[in-house]
Amino acid sequence: SEARRTDRKGGCDVSTIKLICGVVFLFLGYIYLYKPKLVVMVNFYAKEFLFNDAFVLLRRKKIGAFFILFAIVAIYMAWASALK
Repeated sequence: SEARRTDRKGGCDVSTIKLICGVVFLFLGYIYLYKPKLVVMVNFYAKEFLFNDAFVLLRRKKIGAFFILFAIVAIYMAWASALK
């Protein structure tokens, strides 16, 4: 077996994908926790497809914590596999 796993076509390393997901979730968590005005602005433009105003405004802390948690898990998984 290979020391580093890649997709079948020889593309991105799985650790790289995990790291990118972790950074994206960390960014989203930060935005939801500390920049609610930005969330409301994005929500204004995308609410027909992605969001509901009541959902975003009433649950922004839960959503932010959810993204932060996934970011920590993804970054840890990438870091742990990089150390192998």
